[in-house]
Amino acid sequence: MIQANQFLEECLSLGFDFFTGTPCSYLKPFINYVIDHNEFRFIDAVNEGDAVAIAAGVTVAGGRSVVMFQNSGLGNAVNPLTSLIDTFHIPIMLIVTLRGEPGGHPDEPQHELMGAVLTDLLDAMRIKWSFFPNESNLIKSALHEANNYMLSENKPFVFVMKKDDVNPYELQFKREDKPFHLELKQNDNFSKLYVERHTRTEALKVIQTSAGKNSVLIATTGKTGRELYELDDKENQIYLVGSMGCALAFGFGIAVTKPDLNVYVIDGDGALLMRTGTMATVGAYQPENLTHVLLDNEAHDSTGGQSTVSNNVSFSAVAKGFGYKNAVSTDQLKSFETFLHDEQLKIGPTFIHFKIKKGSPKTLGRPGIKPYEVKERLQKFIQTRERK
Repeated sequence: MIQANQFLEECLSLGFDFFTGTPCSYLKPFINYVIDHNEFRFIDAVNEGDAVAIAAGVTVAGGRSVVMFQNSGLGNAVNPLTSLIDTFHIPIMLIVTLRGEPGGHPDEPQHELMGAVLTDLLDAMRIKWSFFPNESNLIKSALHEANNYMLSENKPFVFVMKKDDVNPYELQFKREDKPFHLELKQNDNFSKLYVERHTRTEALKVIQTSAGKNSVLIATTGKTGRELYELDDKENQIYLVGSMGCALAFGFGIAVTKPDLNVYVIDGDGALLMRTGTMATVGAYQPENLTHVLLDNEAHDSTGGQSTVSNNVSFSAVAKGFGYKNAVSTDQLKSFETFLHDEQLKIGPTFIHFKIKKGSPKTLGRPGIKPYEVKERLQKFIQTRERK
């Protein structure tokens, strides 16, 4: 058994100062310690998949990330681990607790199956792992081995933590106790018939010309990224493939790491509905440099145009309820452009809901550059830019 600070201080020496994840009683000493100490930053993610995507954004922006959650939550993280982290070659460290260990301490019934298959599941995903170093003399070598692997292979590494690997550490931080009051008024002004709405291509052209040279554009999976690429492939853009719903968490990770960059997340209604909870994280941590643009065609356009349920949702009201500083909506292209140029809306987090119609150019292709190459290009761009 080790003290939390023994492992965490060694993490810090290697540059790992950003932590995110979801709570587990096994992880309590670590989470409590990083919350209490200013040399670390901890973001409380709403689910394990979001934590992985946030850490991916932090890493691409030049930070070093550790994700923590229990093994039952690995199910929530499989998609971003396999279609974001693996596809884009992003090295992050994870600590996953072994609840329901076969032959180990008694645990809740919901952990029994995952406890039995955890390491097999990691192997099946081709993720390198080892058991957590629970003796002080093992910490340095274990962390350096993991770090060297991550840097040389551009892949994630998982430490599997067992019960009582870390001594208790009680949280000292006290959240400010103040009442919550919100008066929510939102007027969604959509006047066009569906067939009269503008196209995704028109909206993306406006975003590209409005964003500026010191901005990062993150396009959600599907036709959004494909169209953005074909309109004008730029070094400040990244086109997420797979990892549906993770664009906002990924962009949030970049925004909190590089507050001097303007970050635009271009989302879709199906993707945002899949991981709406990420908006709560954005509202809680208030990244002023984040603009969240929803292009809402009320359809899963990439998979045949099946309807989503977004026609019944006031996303701007949701954004305000989650704590975004600004939330506006329109189906008029001129108003959309005005919102993107509005100086008041540039101090965010800002949500812009733009209703469009489904469909894309008949000759629409796919990016001719590999995902990890797009990521590497974006990393170089971020290293040389500041927000203006």
